[in-house]
Amino acid sequence: MLNIFFSLIHEIDPYEGLENAVALGIAIFSILLLALSITAYRKTRLKLTIYAIIIFAFFAIQQFIDFVDDIFVTLDVPVTDVIISSLTLAILVLFFLAIVRTRIT
Repeated sequence: MLNIFFSLIHEIDPYEGLENAVALGIAIFSILLLALSITAYRKTRLKLTIYAIIIFAFFAIQQFIDFVDDIFVTLDVPVTDVIISSLTLAILVLFFLAIVRTRIT
């Protein structure tokens, strides 16, 4: 009986709650940055801020998918990892395009 108790305690991840809290904080912060970017675009009409809007939207979506993937075991399928990696690649490409586009214009 004691072995079962210790094996259950050993399986509990003490950092899971902290990891979920950090992921949720990142998602909230990216949504805040998305809202600020939209506000900045409305005020300035600077086309470069469109890249920031898309990047922060992708990042918020990525964090949400990763968070939901951690919470619900049924969503832990390989396609979820492919989607998360694809969003990371899209974010990096958009960062690159934003930098290159700034230097060209």
